[in-house]
Amino acid sequence: MTQGVLAFKYEEEKKDTGMTALAGLPIYLDLAKVIGLSKSIEKYLKIRTNGQGWTDTQMVLSLVLLNLAGGSCVENLKILEADVL
Repeated sequence: MTQGVLAFKYEEEKKDTGMTALAGLPIYLDLAKVIGLSKSIEKYLKIRTNGQGWTDTQMVLSLVLLNLAGGSCVENLKILEADVL
């Protein structure tokens, strides 16, 4: 596959890795990068004032991905974290 905007590329594995169908979510990260979503979040959303914890961009993108994956509450983020890397 050709290299995208992000610093990774997709590869098909011929073995069973235990990864769920949620592995398709990084495509949406490509889309967010191309449309400049992260830059807009950084520009307009300034919730985190100290340097601790998740950045505003990480929080918003995690919630967007959770929504795309069919999650209904923040606790469902554990489903996304459960994918084997």
